[in-house]
Amino acid sequence: MSLIATLTLNPALDVSYKIQRMVNDEKVHSFETRFDAGGNGINVARALKKLGFRASACCVLAGEIGKLISNTLTGELDDPHFIWGEGETRINCVIHQIDPVTQYQIDGIGPDIDSSVIDRLEKDLYKNSKGGFAVITGSCPLNISPNIYYILAARLQKLGVKCLIDADGDLLKNAVKAKPYIIKPNIHELKRLMNRNINSVIEAAYAAQELQKYGIEYVFVSLGHEGAILASSEGVFHAESPEVPVVSSVGAGDSMVAGLLSVISSEDGNAVKALKLGIACGSATVQKPGTELFTMDLVDKLADKIQIEQLKL
Repeated sequence: MSLIATLTLNPALDVSYKIQRMVNDEKVHSFETRFDAGGNGINVARALKKLGFRASACCVLAGEIGKLISNTLTGELDDPHFIWGEGETRINCVIHQIDPVTQYQIDGIGPDIDSSVIDRLEKDLYKNSKGGFAVITGSCPLNISPNIYYILAARLQKLGVKCLIDADGDLLKNAVKAKPYIIKPNIHELKRLMNRNINSVIEAAYAAQELQKYGIEYVFVSLGHEGAILASSEGVFHAESPEVPVVSSVGAGDSMVAGLLSVISSEDGNAVKALKLGIACGSATVQKPGTELFTMDLVDKLADKIQIEQLKL
C-alpha cells in the first residue's frame, strides 16, 4: 500500500449549533451543540482510516484550542503528526437552521505560522508520503503566500510524490501550474480557476478535460446535486448523486477526496471505481451531523445505486 500523508495548515475546532430559526438582533438558543476537530487534511485522514487506509496527518496546532483538538482526535487518526506553533488555533462555527432549512458557516482566522514551522511540516509531509501520495488541502493562514501549495507540490513531485490539491482561489490557481497528479475543485472553484462561466455538466466536463490535457492526471469536479465529473486518461465520466437527506455538508468534500484517493492509490484502481466511491462517501457524509463522517455500510448501499456514464466530448 502506498504511503499517504495529508497536510492541514489551518485546522480548526468546529462548533456546530442546531437552532429553530435565526432572529435579527435577538438571542437564539441552540437545542443541540457539537464540538469537532476540523481541517480538510484532518478530515481526509479520518475518512481514509474508515476506508481501511493508513494516512499520516501532518498539521500545525497552537494554544489551548490546539490542545483540545489534539485530545479530540485521539483514536480518530492512525498516525497524527502535530507541530506546535505560536498563537491560538482558530474556531469555526456552523449553524443549522431548521425553519427554513439553511446552513450558515463562519470560518475563523488562524494564527500566523513561522517559516521554520512550514519547513518542519514540509519535511514531515515528504517523509510520510515518500513514493506515495500527499494530500494538500484547505485554506492557509493569512501570513502565508498563496504560492505555498505550488511550492510544496513542485518540490514533492520532483521527489516522486504524487500530489492531490483541493483548494480555492489563488491557492488552487497557482498550484495547478505545478501540474499536480489530482485536483478536486467544486463547480464554483472550477469557475474561478478557469475564469469563465460554467453552467452545465457538459461545460464542466470540457473544462475538466482541458485541465487533464494540460497535464493533471485526474481532475475530479464535484457538482453538488448534479453529481461529479472525473476526467482522466481513461476518459471523462459523469456520475449523478443519489438523492439523500442532507444534515450537514461539512466534511463531504473531504470524504470524496478520501474515496477517490483510496481507489487511485490501489493497484487495481480505475476512474470509474474512483468516481463511484468518491460520490458514495460524500453522499453518505452529508447525512451525518457536524463533522461526523460516513459509515461503511451506508457507503456500500449508496455505491450500488450510482450509475456512471462516459461522456463523448
